[in-house]
Amino acid sequence: MSTPDPFAPLGGDARAPRPGKEKAWTIVVPVPPDAPIPPAEHFKLGKPSATWTYTAAAGAVLGHVLRFNTGGGEKEFRPLTLWRPAKGGKTEWRWESWPSKRPLYGLRGLAERPSAPVMVCEGEKAADATTRLLPGFVAVTSPNGSKSAAKADWSPLRGRAVTVWPDADLAGLEYARQVAKLSAGVGALSVVIVSPPEGVAGGWDAADAAVAGWDERQAAELIAAAKPIEQKFAEGVSRSDEPKGSDRRRTPQRDTLIGITDGCELWHDADRTAYATFGATAHHEHWPVRSREFRMWLSGQFFEATGGAIGGQALEDGVRILEARAVNQGPQYEPFIRVGRHGKNLYLDLCDARWRAVEITGDGWSVVEKPAAKLMRSSSMRPLPEPESGGMIEELRGFLNVRTDDDFMLVVAWLVAALRDRGPYPVLAINGEQGAGKSVFSRMIRALVDPSAAPIRAVPKDDRDLVVSAGNSWALVFDNLSSVPAWFADALCRLATGSGFATRMLHTDRSESIFDAARPIVLNGIPSLTDRADLADRAVTIHLATITEEARDPEDELIAAFEAKRPVILGALLDAVSCALRNLDTVKLVRSPRMADLAKWITAAEPALGWDAGQFLNVYRENRRDVIETSFEADAVAVGIRDYIISEKPEGWTGTATELLAALNVRVNEGVRKSKLWPLSAQGLGNRIDRVAPLLRNKGFVVERRHSGQRHIIINPPAAAVTGETK
Repeated sequence: MSTPDPFAPLGGDARAPRPGKEKAWTIVVPVPPDAPIPPAEHFKLGKPSATWTYTAAAGAVLGHVLRFNTGGGEKEFRPLTLWRPAKGGKTEWRWESWPSKRPLYGLRGLAERPSAPVMVCEGEKAADATTRLLPGFVAVTSPNGSKSAAKADWSPLRGRAVTVWPDADLAGLEYARQVAKLSAGVGALSVVIVSPPEGVAGGWDAADAAVAGWDERQAAELIAAAKPIEQKFAEGVSRSDEPKGSDRRRTPQRDTLIGITDGCELWHDADRTAYATFGATAHHEHWPVRSREFRMWLSGQFFEATGGAIGGQALEDGVRILEARAVNQGPQYEPFIRVGRHGKNLYLDLCDARWRAVEITGDGWSVVEKPAAKLMRSSSMRPLPEPESGGMIEELRGFLNVRTDDDFMLVVAWLVAALRDRGPYPVLAINGEQGAGKSVFSRMIRALVDPSAAPIRAVPKDDRDLVVSAGNSWALVFDNLSSVPAWFADALCRLATGSGFATRMLHTDRSESIFDAARPIVLNGIPSLTDRADLADRAVTIHLATITEEARDPEDELIAAFEAKRPVILGALLDAVSCALRNLDTVKLVRSPRMADLAKWITAAEPALGWDAGQFLNVYRENRRDVIETSFEADAVAVGIRDYIISEKPEGWTGTATELLAALNVRVNEGVRKSKLWPLSAQGLGNRIDRVAPLLRNKGFVVERRHSGQRHIIINPPAAAVTGETK
């Protein structure tokens, strides 16, 4: 049974023009300015979900292709073109395609960029996605689906370098072969076909790559491995290069490349990601095997060894073999970014051209040429200055406009914690009025531990973007926040304490990509940023003093003075880290606060910072009390429960979530009840009880849940409230 042509003329009613047997029609191209308005919907399929306009080289409209969603995830496409009766009469829009030879989608781009390479995709949506992913290409496609390539006019590709990016299925492969043959037939300069990545779903194309978050680099790597339509030898060499009559088999470029890497150390991490350590001049570098940097090094080594350029397919084959050897035969190490550990020693990557690092031990610190830890790099990382000894941490005080000495102590504690290889790390929340210098303050403290090309950033759009940032940076600094969304607060809590993030790997259906690490975090903004109790529990909040016009220094002068002092300030911080390593095993905390590992680490560093024993813990506990109090007052449910219990149920309260919600709804005003933060159901209140219980307990309340046939909540006020001493 033959499949009906989806672009064949449709039957229907008089609402939509259609070809008739009673008279002949002639297509009108380009569409004249006085043409009637095209129909807004199809007489059977309804309104379109997308419309693509085909234009001539000069920009004149030739017609349209429309997509319709038909339910169940299916979709249909219909061309819409302008026609006139052959014997004369009014023009009409008809659901009919162009006659052969049909125009390409993207003719205007071809005309405007006559020397740009051309990317042929299967479908208009894929062509638009390619334009965004690969701005260096002109993206085109032919109308009417993969089986109609021969009906299109491919002559505009004469003299052009053509790449075909087909869908990942048999129909796509056949379309690519047809396009390659037709393009070569009209005189294309060259034609290559892209091979979809392994493991992608059927039908995967450029539009799917864009949805998956691909960037220009990833797309360019895929295109670089495209194969010519006629490839007599996989390595791209011709037998004409060999002497006549020679029977010698040429060594494949892939094998030559593998031999060049004999001096590399191939290894993998716990997630079975492959890495390579290789010597570059007088130092060692560590890169993922699939990174751009390692590929560039391989290409350079191949040229040095052979005097020729390696072919794209040979490079890809070599990388795959090296990846397999690293994962299956190489040792397992832990990769680090900026701060690492080997044994009992810490290493701080200076990120300079010589790949030096600071080795920190319990006896002191020194700059070493070849650190023992596997320290990785990202393109956004920038160098730290070579530290200098003999400095005092108080030299930093003059650059930070914090309100109090206690706030300064908390900033220093965050810096010392950030120079340790493991968390948990406190979230440093910086509050200040407009013009208090929050952004400059944030840049300066980051410059002491993890300089970056983009030192401060906006809130990411989702978990995936946050994980990408954390994977390429050590410290994360988010600037000028007006609020902290609930999802972002939850993600920051996990990132500060080292909980894992799992996301689906690109181009796969089942594999997960795991990020399991902690990062030092800074937030700054005018309002309170730690209203949510779980984030407040992991944060230290400092307040910046207002800078008057008389006291304000030009930013360039301030930064220049800071840069002059940065080496000695960094040296003072390293002294504190060394002291912490030396004393850590002997520190015993009488009472361990939240983030106990942080408290123990900073307590161990106190002697090098000139602080009294236990001074940090006192300041830290007081700051936590202030932060928790702010979080309590910002939580309408916690405040409502406190007021209700103390004023109306001083002897305590027991009941269901439904009963408690009804009682609270009577007490709070209408504005609170209609806010997005107020629970609308008993289940919502039950969930909020779990979140506000720590806040209430810090106030002395007892909050319990019991289940004896019916779920009950028990809330008892603090003894002081019952006797009327406090509220």
